[in-house]
Amino acid sequence: MKLLAKFLFLSAALTVLSGCARVTLAWADLKPAGAAASPPALGAFAGDGPVTNPPDWEARKPALQKALEAEVYGAFPDASSTRVIGKRVLNDGAFAGSGVLEEWTLSAEATFNGAAVETKPFPGRDGFLLEVALPADATGPVPIIVMETFCPSWEVVPDPAVSRPADAQEMGGGPLGGVMTYVFGRYICTPPFEMILERGYGVAVLYPNTVPDQRDEGLAELRRLSAGYENDDTRWGAVAAWGWLFSRAVDALEQDPRIDANAIATWGHSRYGKAALVAAAWDPRIAAVIAHQSGTGGASLNREKKGESVAAITGAYPHWFAKSYAARAGEEKGMDVDQHLLLALIAPRPVLLGNARRDVWSDPNGAFRAAMGADPVYELLGSDGLSQSRLDEWRPQAGIAFWLRPGTHGVVKEDWPAFLEFLDAHLGE
Repeated sequence: MKLLAKFLFLSAALTVLSGCARVTLAWADLKPAGAAASPPALGAFAGDGPVTNPPDWEARKPALQKALEAEVYGAFPDASSTRVIGKRVLNDGAFAGSGVLEEWTLSAEATFNGAAVETKPFPGRDGFLLEVALPADATGPVPIIVMETFCPSWEVVPDPAVSRPADAQEMGGGPLGGVMTYVFGRYICTPPFEMILERGYGVAVLYPNTVPDQRDEGLAELRRLSAGYENDDTRWGAVAAWGWLFSRAVDALEQDPRIDANAIATWGHSRYGKAALVAAAWDPRIAAVIAHQSGTGGASLNREKKGESVAAITGAYPHWFAKSYAARAGEEKGMDVDQHLLLALIAPRPVLLGNARRDVWSDPNGAFRAAMGADPVYELLGSDGLSQSRLDEWRPQAGIAFWLRPGTHGVVKEDWPAFLEFLDAHLGE
């Protein structure tokens, strides 16, 4: 079974590689091209007149969230709760002495229509796990990056003390880890912990497969978690649930005095970049977002897009979104919302949109036009928003920072210095 699982994983990796190959000969334009984001972020919406001041915008936000839930992500829980069941120090000299590594066990519930359902832990655990690395030399509360990645936490965090289920499939290790790194870059699984910790940031690693990323198993778990919700067309998808998990990590982290509760950032690449944006759009406690190559259903507009279409993404990953999103395939112009409104819901908090020049499948142009569409909200709320006119201008201090590097889909050596430069500009002392 383990050999079969590894074969299937390798097949999946090669499938993604072949998908990337379809766009490696294409290059993203360096100037935005296409129609403006619609509807205008400050225009009339759902029967209400245009927004002209910050209080009006605050009043507008719930209607935008409900519209995005109905058309893209599915309904969020009516209520949620999180308990920290336990903490244990795994290594007080981790990452060449630069950090203290801990493992936290969390229990979380989602409530729909009065029905509270607990997230499933790994076998043999009382809850789900959060691996927390803090700078060893910290003298006060530190900012922290909460991340979800493709790989299980025992592969993301290179320490043998990290818990793993007895039947864990070591998807990220050995020759398969080499394949992943070759295809998606050196940091696709494991971020540069020493670099991050030495810059003064903590890292919290959450394994998002608490909500499984498989078509049938994922849909079944999403139905279980929303047991009190009856409309299957607008039931939440995995992207919303992964965003919800980010917030459950925030619940735990903000209680620890060693962590600056006003400087918690979410980080994600690709599908988890979508989740990082969604988390911040619904959770005002998140101070900054790094959404790297988040693409369709993330930062990229649904209308007039290049690369992955709504039909393609919902056909390949039906568990990621509400069924109502798939129903809009080919009819995107008729949607009440588009992804610039997701970005606008984060304003005025800073967001970095990471992209690559040959990753046209993730549609950097559509993400830039979405940033342009969200910019008026940032300006209304006192942020400079998007301050560049081309995709290849790098301004980490901007409210909406747009990062474009050479190459394709993945997390490579150029990315993390840019991510940290952005965080230094907004969360650093």
